[in-house]
Order: sequence, then C-alpha cells, then structure tokens
Amino acid sequence: MKNVFARSPDEAPQQSKTAGSKTVAFLSRICSMASVHRRDRRLRLCETLSLGEKRFIAVIEYDRKKFLLAGTPQNISLLQRLDDGVEETDPDIVPGIESWISKFSRS
Repeated sequence: MKNVFARSPDEAPQQSKTAGSKTVAFLSRICSMASVHRRDRRLRLCETLSLGEKRFIAVIEYDRKKFLLAGTPQNISLLQRLDDGVEETDPDIVPGIESWISKFSRS
C-alpha cells in the first residue's frame, strides 16, 4: 500500500527560486544552447546583478555588441546599448543608473 499525502487547497507549493533568478537561469540556458549548436558563440550572458526580490540587471553580448537589460517578473527591458570603448564597471555607462538601481532595490 502506498502512502498518499494530501495538501489543502489553500496551501501553496514552496518556490525556492525568485522569478528574477529563474529569468537569469533561462537566459543562461539560451546562451548555453546557442553555444552547443554553433562554434561562433553569438549570444553570451556577461554579468548579472540582483536588485532584490525578482529584479535584476544584466549585461548581454550578442554578435560582439553589448546591451544592458533590466528584468522584472513582468518583462525584460533594454536600458542601453553599451559602447565598445566603455568599461563595464564604469558607473557612468548609463547616466543615472545608480539612482535607477536604488529606486528599484528599495521596492
């Protein structure tokens, strides 16, 4: 005889990952799948930064062009195309990015 465990209807299943980390994992999987099928890897996740619950920013490289993206549970937005000559760690990459990050980190 099998043991059967019932769950009450108002008991929601536990979620171990946030939507932001799931999105980052999804983007990473796309990048890894793209590299498996191609020798010249055109899509690459360069860096991510979590901004708190379900929010992140990421630098994505596609065909040697870099883009700064922001992600929420509802969407992913292009913030800026990054110039080739700009360091990724330079805070002046996107004017006002520090205020944008602090605005969304507090929410």
